[in-house]
Amino acid sequence: MLLGELARVFLEANRNSLSQNTLRAYRYDLNSLARAFPELDTSEVGVEHLRAFLGAVADLAPSTLARKQAALRSCFGWAYREGLIGSDPAARLEKVRVPRRDPRPLTEEQAEALLAAIPSAHRRNRLLFYLLYETGMRVGEALGVHVGHVHVNTMDGGYIRVVGKGDEERIVPLIDAPRTVRLLRTHLKGIGKVGPLFGGDPRKGGRLAEAMDYTTVLHHFERYLATVRRRRPDLFDREMEAVTIHRLRHSYATTKLQEGVSLQSVRKLMGHKNLQTTLRYAETDMESIKQELVEARRRSGRGSRAK
Repeated sequence: MLLGELARVFLEANRNSLSQNTLRAYRYDLNSLARAFPELDTSEVGVEHLRAFLGAVADLAPSTLARKQAALRSCFGWAYREGLIGSDPAARLEKVRVPRRDPRPLTEEQAEALLAAIPSAHRRNRLLFYLLYETGMRVGEALGVHVGHVHVNTMDGGYIRVVGKGDEERIVPLIDAPRTVRLLRTHLKGIGKVGPLFGGDPRKGGRLAEAMDYTTVLHHFERYLATVRRRRPDLFDREMEAVTIHRLRHSYATTKLQEGVSLQSVRKLMGHKNLQTTLRYAETDMESIKQELVEARRRSGRGSRAK
């Protein structure tokens, strides 16, 4: 069995246990391995082949290398347990150490400028990006939402049932997402009562019965970001970090903490498994900390004392 066939069999066998995002990433990484060794039989793969594959992309970010290694470990570990190979070469790989990276939220001005760059005619895309910004959903979660998961009402906006990491379900309230609710009402009138909320565009090769692909979302995001950079170059000229879709999620969490929402509530809203992950957002919110110090100084009367 060649590596390309192993990748296909592994992904098919695990398509119900892995998330769509993980399947997409693993497919890319395993097919890259197959292209690197097109004639190598799976039974002949050794740790030296896997090290050579990872070494060829050693200049990538540690998080990306760790993901590629995870794909190798998952695939070859499964193949060994299934008796397809005599030993697991990935078990001997040295673990990639990923340094901790703090969240990097967009400023409100940056986020609003980005959303304003989406043409009003792009109704589906406007809804998607407003939803990400006003609820903190992950992109994969939003693409997994079906029409039946959406419950809009006039009392508090309603809610959306979301399936997150590890197939964990949670309820995302829409009480604090007024623009999303307005766009949802319009969008729901133009689509059927079943199927994905964000279906593909048949005019561009997509299918309404299937959710739009992540690469399509990324394509649109890059277009809107390029528009903002042309219109307002001052907003991003000092950015040291890449401007990514995921930073809309960071912005949501940081904003909620700034507004006084408790850590436990933000953890539930974000779908974090533990509070430590949510604490990272609190640690990056230095502006709120500074403001609290200023207020405390004012209340104590020390702020008016001259030195």
